[in-house]
Amino acid sequence: MNAISPICLTDLAPALRWSNPADVSPVLRHARLVDGWWRSLPLPRVLDIAGPTWLSHCLARLATEQWAYLELGDFLPTLRECPLDIDDIAEPVRGAVLATAGSWDQLVSSTPETMAGWFPHGDCGIVDVVSTVSWQALQPFTDGAARTPAPSPALVIEAVRAISNWMPAAAPEHVHNALSYLALATGADCAGDPAAAPDHDAPQSPASRAIRTLRALRAQRSEEESKKSVAEQPAQTAASLSGKLAKRRNALLGRDGSRRPTLNPPKEACETGPDSGHGTPELGTHPLVDLLEDLFRGWGDLERTVAAERLFAADPVSIRLLADQVRVEIAEIRNAQRSVEERLLQWLGSPAGAPVTKHLRDLSEKLGTATTIDHLISAHPDHPAEVPTLRTPLWRVVITLFTDRRLHNGWLVTEDPQRLRWQTREMLGDAPSLTEAGIRLGRLGIRQQSLRAWLLSTPGVTIRDGQVLVDPATPREPPPQAAGGHAGMHQAGDGSTTTNGLPIRRRPGQPHAEERPAAEAEPLPGVETSPRCFRAPDGRWWHRVDVTGDHLNGAPVTVPPGYATHLGLRPGRLLCLTAPGADLLVLVWRDQPAFDSLRPLLRRLSAQPGDRVFMTVNGDRLDARRLPAADLSDHTPTSRALHLIGYTAPATTEDAMKIIAHRISPEGDEVPAEPQALLERLAKRGDDDIVSELGPGLYAVN
Repeated sequence: MNAISPICLTDLAPALRWSNPADVSPVLRHARLVDGWWRSLPLPRVLDIAGPTWLSHCLARLATEQWAYLELGDFLPTLRECPLDIDDIAEPVRGAVLATAGSWDQLVSSTPETMAGWFPHGDCGIVDVVSTVSWQALQPFTDGAARTPAPSPALVIEAVRAISNWMPAAAPEHVHNALSYLALATGADCAGDPAAAPDHDAPQSPASRAIRTLRALRAQRSEEESKKSVAEQPAQTAASLSGKLAKRRNALLGRDGSRRPTLNPPKEACETGPDSGHGTPELGTHPLVDLLEDLFRGWGDLERTVAAERLFAADPVSIRLLADQVRVEIAEIRNAQRSVEERLLQWLGSPAGAPVTKHLRDLSEKLGTATTIDHLISAHPDHPAEVPTLRTPLWRVVITLFTDRRLHNGWLVTEDPQRLRWQTREMLGDAPSLTEAGIRLGRLGIRQQSLRAWLLSTPGVTIRDGQVLVDPATPREPPPQAAGGHAGMHQAGDGSTTTNGLPIRRRPGQPHAEERPAAEAEPLPGVETSPRCFRAPDGRWWHRVDVTGDHLNGAPVTVPPGYATHLGLRPGRLLCLTAPGADLLVLVWRDQPAFDSLRPLLRRLSAQPGDRVFMTVNGDRLDARRLPAADLSDHTPTSRALHLIGYTAPATTEDAMKIIAHRISPEGDEVPAEPQALLERLAKRGDDDIVSELGPGLYAVN
């Protein structure tokens, strides 16, 4: 039996016992709670009325504004008795905690005054972190519902207020109703603003308010349907049919206009009637669709769901959310995805999948180095047709299956788009005719059908009176490093990258790693000789990724062969890793080892171009910490060098050399901290950026 706990907020936060009500009342005032409620009202009742989001935010404000000198564990003593796995905290707070406190115990033992210096940059502030900590202290007094990664209440309230301020009056009524409920549930509508308080006679609990909102919506629908019934029957029938088709199209469309597969298709899609077969091709009409459909129908229900919702979806569902939707363990989703990838790869290399493999090869040649989605759709009559099992068109499947191109700002490209546009402008500087421009760009692989669209999408390029003009005043970025450098981009046609989810398909005739000549089987390098790899005091090796805009858009991210070897990867193999939030990341070793994409991880970390992300792997679990970009121009060269290995505390030059030497040494084998030997070791590893920072200062000393 769940008895109501007599514990009040003053019991949870003892500092409130000796506080002046006039000091805390502006923060704790709530339109539905009596004055001084924190001394008398049981916490479960408070949470039922105001919600944990609002109260967590209030506690964070009190801790940071009035008791900043108290450790969080002293302000909320129960925190010391409830250790927390940092992975149970949602981003961006999780990344901020890992990058600063490093652990839950250290966080709880810190004061807000100390923490104030931790968050000078980035997407997360001290109130955001402390409100998340407060949320954990309130968990024992909630109804015990299944827990999910804790959000930041401060960010939730700010988000609700931002949406409320933005919401246009012309928005649909049900959207206004939904936002009103969200504002009521979080307390964002009335916290500290009695004038904005709702009717005091309204039901008090969030559940009651939700029921009332649903009833109002149902009543509104019933009234609308009643009004429609008086219309003439032919008009009613036509409107109904049009509405069903529009609803079905909207339900299946993704953000980019592609069909969005769902676990539960709209009800209208299951109804019988004149339109019940819309979008489903008849067998034999589209041979490529039939081949894929035969493959998918032989899979289990969970494998088909994973294929539809993660592998071939325009907006893939996270593993955690998908597990909740289909009510299975997260591990089952991971296993199903591995099975789907392996079975699909085997099928593409088999005689049964040969027509699809040939189609992809021919299509790649036809489309050239850059093409639009429209050209892809019109490139084959089967492309617009829907694959029934996936409930998505074939062209979306084709994008996922491509091994030589990726999607970038609406273009499917095989090369670095920045380099391709730079070359385009370089080749057209003398204002050639459109025909001549087509001949020149044909050398870059731009096909005639994409020529005009490509030119008009290139900054500074216009077409006037049949001439192609390049405006020299339009700024342009310098070309990235050539292939083979450290730009992190793949060469055209090397088959090393994919757009979404299938990173390791082999082209016909390309040998497996096991089939390569013995002369190619050279010894693999070690992690201690690899650039951007550093050993922490606990023995784990971390790899640094310097985040770029392309990485955020889903470009592959190369890693040193020595680091890949350290993780157990071998040429021609793949490694599936579980990232924070249960997202699946795939590390593949084709011509060089690379993550197919780190976009899910970078989004979860709220990473921006210029940030540095340090990653480590334990088993199949990947952990990551973000070091936000910062202006280090006023720092010493030694400090900037330490920043490159993830060390942000101040240190003398002598200590810095010892720290760097220790972090590039294998356990039990220290690299000498003598300047010349250290610089030579760094240069040999390929850490030229550290050498350029550290070198001049060390040579000056000597």
